Amino acid sequence: MTKFGFIVSSLGAAIGLGVIWGLPGYIIKNGGFYFFLIYIFAMLIVGIPLLIFEFNLGNLRRKSVINIFDKESVQFSKFVGWFQTTLMIIIPIYYAVLVGYTVISIGIEFSPTLISDVSGNIFNSQILEYGGFGVTNNGGFQWIVFLAFLFVVLLVGMVLLFGIKGIEKLNKFFMPLLFLIIFILAIYILTIPGSRQGLATLFLVDNLEKLKQSQTWSSAFSLAFFTSSLGMGMMMRFAGVGPQNQDNISKAYLLVIGILFLSIANFIFIFGASGAIVNNLVSDKNNILLFQEQITNKFGNDSMVFVFNVLPETFHIINQNTLVGVGNFLGILFFIALLFAGLSSLIAMLELAVDAIETQYDISNQKVICGICATIITVGLSLTFANTYQLINSFQLLAAGLDLILVSLSQIIFFCLISKKMRILINYNNQISWVKLGKLYKFMMYYLIPLILVIIISFSVYDFIISCTINVWYISVLAFVLGILVPILVAGFNSYYAKKKIKEEIKLC
Repeated sequence: MTKFGFIVSSLGAAIGLGVIWGLPGYIIKNGGFYFFLIYIFAMLIVGIPLLIFEFNLGNLRRKSVINIFDKESVQFSKFVGWFQTTLMIIIPIYYAVLVGYTVISIGIEFSPTLISDVSGNIFNSQILEYGGFGVTNNGGFQWIVFLAFLFVVLLVGMVLLFGIKGIEKLNKFFMPLLFLIIFILAIYILTIPGSRQGLATLFLVDNLEKLKQSQTWSSAFSLAFFTSSLGMGMMMRFAGVGPQNQDNISKAYLLVIGILFLSIANFIFIFGASGAIVNNLVSDKNNILLFQEQITNKFGNDSMVFVFNVLPETFHIINQNTLVGVGNFLGILFFIALLFAGLSSLIAMLELAVDAIETQYDISNQKVICGICATIITVGLSLTFANTYQLINSFQLLAAGLDLILVSLSQIIFFCLISKKMRILINYNNQISWVKLGKLYKFMMYYLIPLILVIIISFSVYDFIISCTINVWYISVLAFVLGILVPILVAGFNSYYAKKKIKEEIKLC
């Protein structure tokens, strides 16, 4: 893998839908601009040091995630590695549904009359909710969502089965294109009336109250982990197949800077667009509270589908302010680029899972891929019914939040504090990087970051318990089983299996 390929692959896997879909939804729900500041803080204080750790360890060891800590402890290596591997099958279950939303959005851009004829949110009213053409009246089955989800899973399965390299080459084109489109749209949207008022709603003093809530902090750190793929094992894997002795610190900084620049541009674009959309509904253009009220009335604060409701109408407004068809053309390009970013994330996650299963067990590549895809389709079917957003939110809270933080914390404690191997990693980095690691980095990895992560984990556990009292009981149970219990059981079984295998080998000797 070339240096450019490493950066593009890392950005594609890290960004995916996390920045475009996740960040705006979290922002509108958890304190506006002040939430965004916490997210930036998490990326800089925790994200960069942990990426440096994962990049250096992966580049040094160059092993599968289930073997990366074998030198220290085979049992620990297998437990954490298989916990990550299981997450790389569970997260794609709901992630593929969201990538399917992107496929549907491409179709919407080919139907400009559909956007202009719908007074409410097209994605909610026509695709996700009862009464829309995408939902059956009997049982609330979202048949369009299911078909899009099925298409995404089968496409990813084909790429993994047949090793279609064209996807990787296209991703090298579409990732820079996604950056370019968002930066252009962020600048252009500010020229449309109402956009600046839309942005101003995020700076209201009332949003500061959200900073007192544990959910705001846990969500910001969880999103930082998710958008930078920390705790997943993907960054270790990319570094392991990247150029040997590469400058891992520069790669970590480039990745975080890329994520943050895209986040800022997307922040301006999405919330500027939301203000432009409701501009005609506000009588007093100087009253920011009225803009906030109209944005909430029109789009709600459901973080899961906020972006997918805003974007189609945004490109329709661009049509009205430019030439007819320009908005749809930009929309199609935007969603295709976003689709490839999402596919890149899915492929990276599932490649890690396939690699781990093949490494541990004597099962053919084809059987592993088909088995994983069949599992994703079977379980994912539960996410294609009306009002299943609670389950997706619970998956995001546990599998793509709490679990990733737990993995990183356990790796830090084991490698740094128990095995006392941090010096090896620092020496390796200082031999190949122009930025040298020293006492400050050791202090952060030994004390500051573990303390922060323990606090965030306690917040996340508390938030999940609170959500259990709000959600339908079976949703909380299913989220707990898939997000916590299954990864622990799979990791425990494989750790026990590895220990048993070692004992048998010792007896044979």
